[in-house]
Amino acid sequence: MGEVGFVEIVAVDKKGRIVIPSRVRRELDLKGGDKLLILSIKDDTLVLKKIDVEKLLRDIAREIARAKLDLEELAREVEEEANRVAKEKISTRH
Repeated sequence: MGEVGFVEIVAVDKKGRIVIPSRVRRELDLKGGDKLLILSIKDDTLVLKKIDVEKLLRDIAREIARAKLDLEELAREVEEEANRVAKEKISTRH
């Protein structure tokens, strides 16, 4: 298992918010407006991960270009498959 950088206990307020302690914000260079991914694992474990949405989108676009995917064709195929599954589900109900 990796090294633990810090351990903090925080409370959830009535609106469901938590405050990330200033020491943690400084260490992770968190600023107002930064995006965090919340991942729920197991029954009572949450993981927060700082993400750079713009970088993530650039990486996805780069991979799409590298794979030479036709997004319009892919969207058509997804829609066709969704329609097929929907029709199949509807026909099995009658």
